Amino acid sequence: MMSKRSQENVHAKIVGAKMASGKKGGNRSPGKGLNGRLSSKQKEGPILMDTKSVFAALYSVCEENAAFFSGGPTGPQGDAAVRMVDTMRRIQDHASSLEPVVTGFAAIYHHFDFDPHIPANGYRSLVKVVRCCILHIIHKGRYITTNRRSIFFRASHNAGEMEAYCSALCQLRALLYLAQRLLHDNSHGNLFFHEESGLSQSFVREYSSMHKGCFYGRCLGFQFTPAIRPCLQTIAIGLVAFGENYKRHHSGIVVEGGIAPYGVAASSFFTSGKYAIDPELRGAEFERITQNLDVHFWKAFWNITETEVLSRLASMTSTQVKVNRAISVPPVPFDLPLVADPHLNVTIEAPSAHTGPGPVQMRLISYELREGQDSEALLSLSRSEGGAISLSLGMKSKRSPPSRWLLVHYHGGGFVAQTSKSHESRT
Repeated sequence: MMSKRSQENVHAKIVGAKMASGKKGGNRSPGKGLNGRLSSKQKEGPILMDTKSVFAALYSVCEENAAFFSGGPTGPQGDAAVRMVDTMRRIQDHASSLEPVVTGFAAIYHHFDFDPHIPANGYRSLVKVVRCCILHIIHKGRYITTNRRSIFFRASHNAGEMEAYCSALCQLRALLYLAQRLLHDNSHGNLFFHEESGLSQSFVREYSSMHKGCFYGRCLGFQFTPAIRPCLQTIAIGLVAFGENYKRHHSGIVVEGGIAPYGVAASSFFTSGKYAIDPELRGAEFERITQNLDVHFWKAFWNITETEVLSRLASMTSTQVKVNRAISVPPVPFDLPLVADPHLNVTIEAPSAHTGPGPVQMRLISYELREGQDSEALLSLSRSEGGAISLSLGMKSKRSPPSRWLLVHYHGGGFVAQTSKSHESRT
């Protein structure tokens, strides 16, 4: 049986061979993109130059660290040094195959933008994610270069960090191969393929063969701003810990309303420590959960915040609001006065879908109690939630005048969406 490192090397070679075989029309002349068209130097020149500089910096930092850790008798010894050298070499191999593909995409992906003022499409996003991964590797490599002679330098830990990003770069290389194939098989200028010809089945097979756990371990959220990564790590740790207890409590994990029982959440809290200190274990478990567990698990997990215990805990750590009441507006037309001329009214028709008119479920949240928010007309529309009192009124509550502003928040829906009850602290 091959080791994990050997399997990854074989996988990288297979991906590289696929990328080479996926090209059509043989070698391209310099200055042409993936579709054989000349790139626009005026528009894409700075991007191509910047891409070249990024890859040059990657080669340099990897070569310098590989030379240092393979310095023979005078260099560092041990398994960590061997892992570091091997990882740096594999990163260079991936980068040498990625550079022409990224350069080609950068030359043509502007053709698929939504419009000239909104530079956004899937090809552009994928190239940006690859660049983010490479920039993280460069940053980590420079950190190793600066601190590798220190007595506090943890060679094994830093080797693990580089191995994680090397695995992520390998999988991104496979994704770029799929994007390249999609670009070649589509007609010119089309972002989506119109002739099936087995592409869907092929993409599903390729996606299923990928190792996605590396994106949920040490590399979690590398493509986002650093401020959001602790939040993503907390969610990932909570999810895998909750998933570990899912089968154990499967018979009673989903009760009426899709709320997870307290026992599952409590036991998940006590088992979450191992996933916090072992990113590789967290990534592997995250991949297992996303591939094997059904929609009932996701409903149970995302509805943890709907439980009374956690909602009370959130209210203790967040700003208290005076008004938080669920309202059901019946499907009855009503009139509202115009702001420009209060003597004139406009009729608001009841919303109607394919099922016919129906009540609109909403929630009124207000930091202050304002005039009309405790009126009989509004209270008659309120619906009971079976929990705590949702309208916090004191004996001498002062009513502020009506506000000039109203913020409407559509929080979404679907099988795994939270209800509006969870949005008090965020709103």
